[in-house]
Amino acid sequence: MNFLETSLAELYDSAVEAFPRTTMRQHATHTIRITNIRWTPFLGTKVLFVKSLAQNEGKEYNPIVLFKRVNYNGDQLRITASDFQEYTLDRLSLENTDVLVRCNCPDYYWRFNYYNHLDKSLYGTKRKKYESKGIGPPANPKQMPGLCKHIMKTIQVLGEAGLFSERSPAS
Repeated sequence: MNFLETSLAELYDSAVEAFPRTTMRQHATHTIRITNIRWTPFLGTKVLFVKSLAQNEGKEYNPIVLFKRVNYNGDQLRITASDFQEYTLDRLSLENTDVLVRCNCPDYYWRFNYYNHLDKSLYGTKRKKYESKGIGPPANPKQMPGLCKHIMKTIQVLGEAGLFSERSPAS
């Protein structure tokens, strides 16, 4: 029995649905450079913790993706982790691998942190729900979970590295 919580594909689709006319998220990943990726496998709990360094517009952010139920007995992909050890694992599915995500950028912080907490896809501490002071529209009018462009770019780079069994939606 598979109890899927939230996958990357679902979070990506949710972000696109929540903000269908934006040009600042899924259409703006080309300006972001991922300059560092740290892979930390936790074999006993079947978790893969990935933290990247995303740079754009003179700023740096740290997107985090935690993958659950990783098969480290697999042989499809070999990675060198942050402990300089090599690990082999089966490729992950964008559709069927549970994830937790986080980024320290304002877009994620104000628009998605709280709703990802409700969705149980938030890595770390939730922040208080942002309430608009009535000046301008709400930060997340459809109250949907999702991904910022830094997480989307990290997913794209992980896909290019061969981590996923299917093509990344952010590609």
